[in-house]
Amino acid sequence: MNWAEMQLLDNTTQEEWFDMWCEPLIELGYIDEVVTHPNVPTFELFPGLSKPYGKVKNVILSSTAYTPDRIIKWNNKSMGIFFTPFVRYEDWDKCYFKPQYTTPSVLPSEFESGKGFYYSLIEVKGPTGNQKAYGSDFKFTQKWLWANTQQYVQKVMLAPAKLFKQEKSWLPYLWSMTFTPERFLYSDKLATNKNKSIPYRTIPNKKGVPLWEVRTLEEFLKTKKTLSREE
Repeated sequence: MNWAEMQLLDNTTQEEWFDMWCEPLIELGYIDEVVTHPNVPTFELFPGLSKPYGKVKNVILSSTAYTPDRIIKWNNKSMGIFFTPFVRYEDWDKCYFKPQYTTPSVLPSEFESGKGFYYSLIEVKGPTGNQKAYGSDFKFTQKWLWANTQQYVQKVMLAPAKLFKQEKSWLPYLWSMTFTPERFLYSDKLATNKNKSIPYRTIPNKKGVPLWEVRTLEEFLKTKKTLSREE
């Protein structure tokens, strides 16, 4: 990567880092499309409850809706590499994503292609994953959405914020399970060194220990192909 041509990032959000993870997969055809706001549909969780009070409608319980952060439309070449279908419970831990299958009439018009496809509803969270979503814990919103619409929204955490002793602790994290976007490995303080880019400050941590196994996309794909041949 040419450090001089990198776009400077200012307080990048978790969602924007997720988009950077998706970019090379779109270029290589593993992802057909990523829908972002304001094009992500909103799902009604509760219509609200009102009772008449004379000539005035008295709102007893307000309505509740939920809007995912992103929707991924997957290319089938990603199956077995980046996703296993939601219905394949025996392969639940084989890949990071668990998309559902739909026909074009279910989701926004941007997805209309004349045939069904696999898609993931995505909620991007910080390293701890315990932020609130629409006034309640995300796990309740997730269950509420499924109960009302049979839509599975997947929580995505990009990378751990602390060192874990066991590799299985990496499982919730996208970058440790797949690959780390190259852009993340460089700081934006380019003026401190005009000859080369600077390693990102948290990889490794202050004690020199990596927080997770940093792999390029090419290294990850090679690993998956090796496992496929062994199977």
